[in-house]
Amino acid sequence: MAYDALLFDLDGVLLTGYHTDRAIYRAAAADAVTDAGRPGDPPDGLVDPDESRDVRRACAPLDLDASSVWGYREHSATVRENEQIRSGERVPFDDASVLADMADRQIAIVSNNRQGTALFAREHTGLDAIDVVRGRYPSLADFDRMKPDPAFLHDALDALDVAPCDALFVGDRRSDVAAGRNAGTDTALLVRDGDPPVGDPDPTHVIDSLDAIPDLG
Repeated sequence: MAYDALLFDLDGVLLTGYHTDRAIYRAAAADAVTDAGRPGDPPDGLVDPDESRDVRRACAPLDLDASSVWGYREHSATVRENEQIRSGERVPFDDASVLADMADRQIAIVSNNRQGTALFAREHTGLDAIDVVRGRYPSLADFDRMKPDPAFLHDALDALDVAPCDALFVGDRRSDVAAGRNAGTDTALLVRDGDPPVGDPDPTHVIDSLDAIPDLG
């Protein structure tokens, strides 16, 4: 089928580096607790939480407002990672240039990375073909909406005014495939090297390069 919209994960799909470095999150969490008057090693629940409950539990013994500390942590992480992009430490994959050849499609980034970094990547790495960016806003509520929850995909599709059945979501993790299925889109699992990651669900397509996207419809 011919897809009206193409949605792409950011890290590991369009941009080199498969996630934000944990050292960035540790430094950002340290910035946040220091700003709140609690200098020292940040709690693990603020560095690398699985859900917002972990953040609240980490902040409670320190008598810190979890929402405020989380917002500061997210801002600091964005500043630090954006500097990596600015310096050229993280750049688009070579095959991301194919986006420029698909001007007839609507294109979005849908990422669990922070909104400020996803926007910065679009604006500073030549990804000018991107129409909509939906990353993670600096709130605990949005942290709980990350993929495989379909919320970010639904938001992007609403902004593009495209029905899920007319869209393709391209990711490099099974959680991306699950998010696409939960949202009602077709999915393409990008496997540049080696074997596909194990697990469910199965994607609509498996590709080894973004250059294959135009042939999918």
